[in-house]
Amino acid sequence: MARGAAGCSCRTPTRWADRLEWTDSVDRALARLAPEYREAFLLKHVEDLEYEQIAALTGAGISALKMRVKRAREQLQKYLREAEHV
Repeated sequence: MARGAAGCSCRTPTRWADRLEWTDSVDRALARLAPEYREAFLLKHVEDLEYEQIAALTGAGISALKMRVKRAREQLQKYLREAEHV
């Protein structure tokens, strides 16, 4: 089985193109986030760090980080819904 973009196990060119389009949409949505939201979200969900670790890295409080990640998720959902309708 051929492996496409970002390790995608895509069986058809259409699936591969869809995966590329989705990845591009996510990248654009992440770029629209406020820097502090993007940082907290990526550290939590991409780097898979605990809030205590993120707090040590950023100097932000745990409550503030939880709120940033929550708001980042909400905004990403909104941006990705918008991208589906373009």
